[in-house]
Order: sequence, then C-alpha cells, then structure tokens
Amino acid sequence: DNGADIIWDNENWGPMVKNLSKSKTKCSLYFKEKLSIEICNKYGNDSASCYITKLGDSDYVNMFYDHASTNGVEVNNLRYVGLIPNNYIDIGDRDSNGEPILWRIIGVMNNITNLDDGGRQESLVKIIRAESIGDYSWDSSAETINNGWGINEWSEADIMKLLNPNTVYSGTPAIGGSLYWNRERGSCYSDLKETNKPCDFTSSGISDEAKNKIAKVRWNTGTFATDDYTQWTAKATYEAERGSHNGKEQCTSNGGGTYCNDEVLRTTTWDGYVGLMYPSDFGYAVGGSVRNTCLGKSMYNYNNGICNLNNWLYIENKHQWTLNPHPNSIEADRVLGVDFTGFIGGDDADVPRAIRPVGFLKSSTKITGGTGEIGSPFIATIDE
Repeated sequence: DNGADIIWDNENWGPMVKNLSKSKTKCSLYFKEKLSIEICNKYGNDSASCYITKLGDSDYVNMFYDHASTNGVEVNNLRYVGLIPNNYIDIGDRDSNGEPILWRIIGVMNNITNLDDGGRQESLVKIIRAESIGDYSWDSSAETINNGWGINEWSEADIMKLLNPNTVYSGTPAIGGSLYWNRERGSCYSDLKETNKPCDFTSSGISDEAKNKIAKVRWNTGTFATDDYTQWTAKATYEAERGSHNGKEQCTSNGGGTYCNDEVLRTTTWDGYVGLMYPSDFGYAVGGSVRNTCLGKSMYNYNNGICNLNNWLYIENKHQWTLNPHPNSIEADRVLGVDFTGFIGGDDADVPRAIRPVGFLKSSTKITGGTGEIGSPFIATIDE
C-alpha cells in the first residue's frame, strides 16, 4: 500500500524490497506454479519456448526474468543477460558455402500477438542475428522531405522494406525492396537525400529454411512522450515501446518545419516478420553483479564501462539501429539506436548504422540439440 517494489533476487535467493515509504510495512509473499510448467503444458516439452524456459529454472547467471510490465500488468519475459551467455542458435540459415549463419536468443517473450496463429497471445522465442548484415540507413528521403534525413516511421522505413517480403521502395531513385528476405543483390540506402550504395545478400540473406521458422507477429513501435533521456530506464522504455506516442507528435505540435514536413501517418504497431531489437532489449541484456544497478539507470548513461561491458548486445565501437523512433520537438527523422560507446540515444534516420535482423520463432519450432555455445549452438527444427 506504499508503492514499494518487490522482486525475487536470484543471486541471494530471496525477495528484495525497494522504495519503502513508511516503516513497519507488512508484506505477504505467495508462490505460484513455475512459468516453465505453464509454457511446456501449452507448447509441448520439445518446443523452443519450453526448452529455453526450463533452462531458466536452473541458470541464475545467464538468464533472468525482467519483471517488465505493460499498463501496470507484469509481463515477466525471460532474457539472456551478461557479457558471454551461451545463447547461439542455428535456425537453418546457411551462406553460399553451406556454413551456418548463427543467430542468438534474446529470450522468451510473453504476450506476443502471433498472426500466424489467428492473432493469439503467445510466448515466443525472440532471436537476433549474431553479426550485422552491414551498415545502412534506417530511412532516407528526398531533400524536400525532412531535409533529406529520412522519416522515423517503421512501417514505411527503407530498412523494414529491405528485411521483409513483398516490399517495394518508393522515392527517387526507386530501389528494389526485400533484398535481404529474397537473398538478392541491388542497392540500399546509405545516407541522406536517398544516397545509396550497392548491397549483396545472395550469401548473407535469410535462407528459405530459416524463413520457415520465423513467425509473423505484431511489433510495438511506440516511444516516449518527450525526449527527456533521464526517463530511459529499461523498464520505462519497455512500457513506452508499447504505448501510444510516436516519433512525430511533438514535431507536429510545435508547427513542423524543414525537418518535420513529411506527411507519413505514424503508427505504434506493425505486423511483419523481421524487425530490429527494441531499445529495451538492449537495456535488459545487462548482467553480472551490476545488473540491478544498471537497470535503475537511464540507458543514456550505459556507456560507463560497467553497464555496456556487461551486455552481450553491445558491439564495441559499432553503432546499431533499434526499431523505435526518438521523439524530438523539431525533427521527425530521429530514431533510437545503440551508440558505439554503449548507450541508447537518438540519431537521424539517414545515418548508416549496423543492422542486426530480429525475429520470433514459430511456436511449433523445436530445439533438438546443442548447448548454446558458439561451437555447439542450439539446433532449431520444425515439422514440415
């Protein structure tokens, strides 16, 4: 009754209470059935969701529940954390020489709207390419639109069209879409004012076998109401991603202008196959003894040699794009990304940054071997 937060501390194996506002507070603690039992009963003991969740029952170093919530309701996703968790997975992706192209497991995400299964809310395994597929613009635009710096709406973004099926770039010059999805070569946007460069995914694009395991889901593309970076904790960012604010509303309310003159409708959800990591995915991936300290910080302050260096999603000296827009009062082109020093910040969509495709495994996907180490990745299979 006093706003306190209570979480289970896996390291000390007991409840941890924060933010008590008055003395002599009484707490009642109730235990419920393990989440792994619920998930395994629903998806089967050989499903990927069950397999990874059961690993979390005994791994208190590399896996943690995030205690994230939406609209005050705890969602509690299971995530791989720390610097070197064994979370590599082989989903059947192969290069031109037949060698595996590895992905890594972000975690088991709950309440995912699975559009392959009638729009049911499910617990699905979320994965990310282990390596970047190259540095490209999140979006670019003609000089007359947002000064050529792009538009921060994911459903129309150039990079979305590169990663997903049945998409065609608009703009001048016209550039073919779906190159990554179709394993084709062509041109990709790489700077402002629709600057582009040759790109070739004939070897590094997603293979047919891998595509067969990727679910079509509803992604969250919301953001914060303001650009006050002090709010950007992993928990607050998770809620903002699932909220009602978009990357242009501040710009519009302030009269628009040279950097805010696009007429693209903003949305806060998108239905598709391949996206990018959420900013909160990066925030929650921090592990080790500094985990609780870092989760209490704004992700804008993660570049402290502590939070960034205990985070497997961080790539030293490499910028990475995320999925969600950055709210700004004078620009409608800014997107949130991971800075090369390891903090979450905003940048113009036209800037070339590392692209690491992200997807959700279908609920029928199974894990049939492997330990998760890079030399022995989990093996994902699916019944035809």
